[in-house]
Amino acid sequence: MKKLFAAQLVPCKLFLLFAISFIFSCVNQEEKSRDFLFNEDENNVETTIDFNLVEALNKSNQKTMKLATITFYQIRDRETLQLVLKIKKDHQKMDSELKKLAEKNLIIIPQIVHNGDINPDSIKKTNIDFYLLNLLGNQMKNQIALLDKIEKTSQNTDFKILAIKSKKI
Repeated sequence: MKKLFAAQLVPCKLFLLFAISFIFSCVNQEEKSRDFLFNEDENNVETTIDFNLVEALNKSNQKTMKLATITFYQIRDRETLQLVLKIKKDHQKMDSELKKLAEKNLIIIPQIVHNGDINPDSIKKTNIDFYLLNLLGNQMKNQIALLDKIEKTSQNTDFKILAIKSKKI
């Protein structure tokens, strides 16, 4: 009778051992999946981007390129022409990098057409070269302020790097 009772205990012990190991493995899997979810959320917080700043930077860059083009065709001084051409090339490069970053981060940047905010009455009253260069300089100051803001507030390292590199140009 003891042998029969011992024979019945073996399957019960095996079943109990299997049930306990199954419960422990489920608890362990739940902790791993919880850790995975928390890690994923932390990455999303790290890459936060202010879309309004990106759009404002794009607008400012487009205005700067348009003003540089208009200024290039109006000015006759060789050194100033070279400087304006460099400004335009640098901003075209920044525009290309900004569009690549926007595409990488799934940001849609609208196509904008600017006249450069040129006031026709101001052109008639002042020296056109001075007026255009002053507008271009003011636009670049605004753009530097935007780049500073992006550098300080953006948590996305790619946009921070773009802001730092663009300010050095």
